[in-house]
Amino acid sequence: MFRTLILVLAAVFGGQALAASEADKQSCAASQSPDARIEACTRVLADQGVPDALRVLAYRGRGTAYSAKRVFALAVLDFDEALKISRQDPSLYGGRGWALFELGQYDRAIVDYNELLRLNPRSDGARNSRGLAHLRKGELAAALADFEEAIKINPRNIHARTNRGFSLAKQRKLDEAIADYSEVLRIDPEYLLAYSNRAHAYEEKGAIDLALADYQQVIGRDGRNKTRDAERIIAGAKRQLARLTKALAEGAKAAERRVALVIGNSDYEHAPALRNPANDAKAVAAALRSLGFTEVRELINANLSVLGRALKEFGDVAAGADWAVIYFAGHGIEIGGANYLIPVDAALEQQGHIEDETVPLSRTLGKVAGASKMQLVILDACRNNPFVPKMRQTGRQARAIGKGLASIEPESGVLIAYAARDGTTALDGDTANSPYAEALVKYLSEPGLEISLLFRKVRDDVFTKTGKQQEPYTYGSLPAQPFYFKR
Repeated sequence: MFRTLILVLAAVFGGQALAASEADKQSCAASQSPDARIEACTRVLADQGVPDALRVLAYRGRGTAYSAKRVFALAVLDFDEALKISRQDPSLYGGRGWALFELGQYDRAIVDYNELLRLNPRSDGARNSRGLAHLRKGELAAALADFEEAIKINPRNIHARTNRGFSLAKQRKLDEAIADYSEVLRIDPEYLLAYSNRAHAYEEKGAIDLALADYQQVIGRDGRNKTRDAERIIAGAKRQLARLTKALAEGAKAAERRVALVIGNSDYEHAPALRNPANDAKAVAAALRSLGFTEVRELINANLSVLGRALKEFGDVAAGADWAVIYFAGHGIEIGGANYLIPVDAALEQQGHIEDETVPLSRTLGKVAGASKMQLVILDACRNNPFVPKMRQTGRQARAIGKGLASIEPESGVLIAYAARDGTTALDGDTANSPYAEALVKYLSEPGLEISLLFRKVRDDVFTKTGKQQEPYTYGSLPAQPFYFKR
């Protein structure tokens, strides 16, 4: 059918003689109009007297014009004819390879690009095109290898760099993908696909403001470029911007109010300083802020007066919240089955001073109780306690002092997380943060973790990292609905 169509095209062009004119040869080689080029090349091919070199040029020119008109099947036929005459012309393999790619014949396209690279190993364009064919086949490693080689050959190849960014994004290497898109836009600030792809990557990272800005960049270039690809990318950016704007508006209406009080006591006045708690508190507070908590109150090295006032004020804030979270890192103590959090100014020379110089854990539980959905207390306070050896037991009030913190059964709907299960102690670790805080921050930021699974992952991480010396544990129960720090 395609052969017949070509012959018909040759016969119907305006009653002109079959002998190709110089104007036909020039138009066939260089016309910017695909239709004019097809007509001119057809007249050249109808002239039986033209030499083989000119026939190759005419088949290549007409095949290129058919590809420009997206008539890829006819393009393949013309490149086939040209390759029967000239098997060593890299441009013919490139032209046919692209037409086959557009027809979805990726294996055949790869064969053509292999031949092109055999003839011209330094062709960054062929590397990029072959990489795209591998990408369409789902061969991500082969695609990345081709894109990277293309960039080595030509660091300014914005198409290969954009395609590498897309491949990296598919592997969830979002920062690397964004770096590629940004470099493309440094080279060519008008390259719409890089803006659009970078917007997708920003959105995946949760950087919604940056995603919106990139979609706006695409839309702002509407009218500057009237190619089919530009129109498609701009239309897509408009849809994505509308979707994202709507989602933000709906999210703002339905957003949960989440509040947290984060405490890190390191510099004890009557005991050796602890290395980690202040750093741990800062890391946890930063993680909660990045997760969109409405309010995060951060206390470092709080004495009894400051701690008491902070808990009082936080209880008022939590009463109007959906989530209320208290995190405490520092020293805690268990006496007579009750648990206490120790401020930095506590001396604890006698057991009888416990109620005067510390904060009962039960008080912190009362301060999260006003939240309507999630009531959570996290304690990295199960360390070896330096106050115990010097604490005098006086009179009839002497009580047993336990190791670590005591087991607890909070009211339904409250969850308590210990860095080390009851009766055991937690480790400070060898880095700026405790093993527990490191694991907690890591999994708080992982999307899609329901809170029960989150704390199980924290448990496994710490248990492994400490050589099974420290096992985190949670107490309490939650309502029968899923809870996520990050969706």
